[in-house]
Amino acid sequence: MIIEIADLRTEDAEDFEAAMHELVPVLSANPGYLGHTVQRSYETPGRYVIIVRWESVEAHMEGFRKSDAFKTWADRLADHRKGISVEHFETVLTNDWQFEA
Repeated sequence: MIIEIADLRTEDAEDFEAAMHELVPVLSANPGYLGHTVQRSYETPGRYVIIVRWESVEAHMEGFRKSDAFKTWADRLADHRKGISVEHFETVLTNDWQFEA
């Protein structure tokens, strides 16, 4: 499993959060998608971290990124993607925690 972490800032938090809700089916329908969460910074208004679990880097980069779904995703989030940082991570240690909404 690979974790994709996207760190971004937006000037329109309300629209960004609405977009993330709208895009759940767009993201979750992709082969290799295992789940995601969106985290809002407590200290920095407008800062968010999107954490997506993928079966592999290829599922994200070759599958999702080259799909029509990614175009839909990118178009809807265009105003929020300026300066975004995206990296992939492998888990080396975990202590079984879960996100709660």
